[in-house]
Amino acid sequence: MLLTKKGLRTILENLRVRVPAELEQQLLAEYGNPVTDDEGRVLEYTEQDIYEQLRKRVLPYARNQ
Repeated sequence: MLLTKKGLRTILENLRVRVPAELEQQLLAEYGNPVTDDEGRVLEYTEQDIYEQLRKRVLPYARNQ
């Protein structure tokens, strides 16, 4: 699964957190593109992987609101 702008906004709404536009762009760049390992294999994130990684990265913003 790749993260889309719509998917990111849905997750942020569910977490009830707002983040700077710069962080949104970083998250989309990191989780919105296919990932290849050192051997050239394409790795795919699961929905749970993306959700948990986003939760960890945006948690500091939720505490400051």
